[in-house]
Amino acid sequence: MGQMLTAKQVAEVRGCSCQYIKKIIKDGKLEARETVNSRNRKTYLVPLEALDEELQQKWYQMAAASPPEGLDQALPVREGRAVDEFSEAERQEIDFWTGLVEQWQQYRRKPGAASKAEVDEKFVTFCGLEYPDRQISIDILYRKWKAVREKDLSGLVDKRGKWKKGTSSIDETIWQAFLYYYLDQSQHPIQKCLDYTKMWAREMRPDLYPDIPSYSAFYRRINNDLTEGVKVLGREGHKAFNDRCAPYIRRIYEDISSNEWWIADNHTFDVMVRDKSGKIHRPYLTAFLDARSGIFTGYYITYNPCSEATLVALRRGILKHGIPENIYVDNGREFLTSDIGGLGHRKKKAKGGEEVFEPPGVFKRLGIHMTNAIVRNAKAKIIERRFLDVKNDLSRLFETYTGGTVVEKPERLKYVLKKGQVYSDEEFEEYVEMVLEWYFNMEPYNGAVEEDKGKTKMDVFNEYLTRKRTASADELNLMLMRSSRPKKVTQRGVYLDINGGRIDYWNDDFISLYLDKQVYFRYDPDDLSSVRIYDLEDRYVMTVPADNEAVLSYNAGKEDVKTAMAKTRRLERLTREYKENIILAEADRITAMELVLKEAERNKAEYKGKANPTILEIQRAEEEPLYKKAAGGADLDVMNRNAARKKEVKDGQTV
Repeated sequence: MGQMLTAKQVAEVRGCSCQYIKKIIKDGKLEARETVNSRNRKTYLVPLEALDEELQQKWYQMAAASPPEGLDQALPVREGRAVDEFSEAERQEIDFWTGLVEQWQQYRRKPGAASKAEVDEKFVTFCGLEYPDRQISIDILYRKWKAVREKDLSGLVDKRGKWKKGTSSIDETIWQAFLYYYLDQSQHPIQKCLDYTKMWAREMRPDLYPDIPSYSAFYRRINNDLTEGVKVLGREGHKAFNDRCAPYIRRIYEDISSNEWWIADNHTFDVMVRDKSGKIHRPYLTAFLDARSGIFTGYYITYNPCSEATLVALRRGILKHGIPENIYVDNGREFLTSDIGGLGHRKKKAKGGEEVFEPPGVFKRLGIHMTNAIVRNAKAKIIERRFLDVKNDLSRLFETYTGGTVVEKPERLKYVLKKGQVYSDEEFEEYVEMVLEWYFNMEPYNGAVEEDKGKTKMDVFNEYLTRKRTASADELNLMLMRSSRPKKVTQRGVYLDINGGRIDYWNDDFISLYLDKQVYFRYDPDDLSSVRIYDLEDRYVMTVPADNEAVLSYNAGKEDVKTAMAKTRRLERLTREYKENIILAEADRITAMELVLKEAERNKAEYKGKANPTILEIQRAEEEPLYKKAAGGADLDVMNRNAARKKEVKDGQTV
């Protein structure tokens, strides 16, 4: 190893200050190595070769005239552990012994000392009084002095009880066999894994069996050698590892606006309610959440999460807050339906390489871009964390709260159900809609944007709603219609299968123009009396009625279809104003439910905030019939009415 100079020596050679040399070393302009001096302080050593030839020659001349003295002159590079490799407690111990040894050497150099041995004994006596908790002897002082001179920092640290740290008495083969049983998703207890390991050793390695240590040895090594990620991945699986141990992508919300992203999902209420027939069941919540503000924009309480519930929740949100630009959903079939958001990853490849026509879904007609979350990813949607608030701050308000698990199940539940003290569907919907709209949406903002803390969530939504796309109720009904797959027109027109029944749609004009051709149709699940026909270029053709006889026969014989239609009629129910005396008349004290509802009522009455978007866009369906009435030509509407009259006369009915 070549000659090494201290920063002070380099400064003398260059004729500048020592501080300047240290600065250019830190800036990387001069090659140097970091080390410590005899006082355990950081210093720099510069290779002589790093200086130019003139400065090297000058150094040799200075060294010949005045040989270097002291430990800080031309120190060898320490090969031991670096200072930052020691713990904080060990560094404090190094500083203590370095200072004590220096103090000891100064004490020995005092004038008038007759014997160094007597001085050492006096110094040790002094240390015993000054540091009664430390063991200090002459031998220890000499050992520490040697460590300081040799710059052996490890020699200044107390190693008692640490020599076995990081080692284990478990044979590696036995350890690997133990991990085979321990890192298993059956999650065997440690004791059982040890028992299985002993059984394995008796069969496969009897020579190692006598040396298998006790339970505590395996317990310590699990805690010392296995990281939390390895334990979770091995014992709970990939999803648990991904959810709890893997790093996640932090989303930035400062650069998005209100209505730019809505997140949708379904949630099961932990509450028992009663339907009209008296049956006890748990309802579901289909909801859309604005990512920027955290408010619930659209929601619907249903008893069967499905695509219709999704459309109703979306329609409610659009009528109140406008059309979102993007929707973030999971991979459930209530979203990945061909006529709503498309099939996503479920879409099958076309046979023979030919592209199959797919009618535009609801999201596409509304100009909404859909993004699907990664499958089985608990960190994907913030709405799931919002649903935890629904559970804790809403579901727990009801006497029939069930808890999310058997452990959480209240003891009172069975008594409440036995007495029949159960809310009806209508009562439950009324309470929930009131709380979501005027309590949850009016809570203080607690999102990721610090500057918005202290505002209500509704105020944040209004403040950052810069662009609002709207549509009238009629236009929205048209764009929210369900779509069929492409169908071939037969002599009975086209048909809709629903809950085991079939409805035919046709008229004379439709059959004459499109017999044996491919079309698709859109329909309103709430009104199955007619459908809107489109060609495969997505052009509107005409509206075709249902065949009366088929509808009558269908309605008369298929009660399940009537039930399905009755369900869709419920979707348009508006939020009714909550009457405070319903609960107060029956309760002696203010329950948690009453407090929340009173707060919601107060927010509803007092809130005057209003969005003021700078851009207002009107979304229209912009459809017109492909076949328009020509001047002097046949009037299709008249033809339809005449055909209906003829059919009624033929059936013996009076017009």
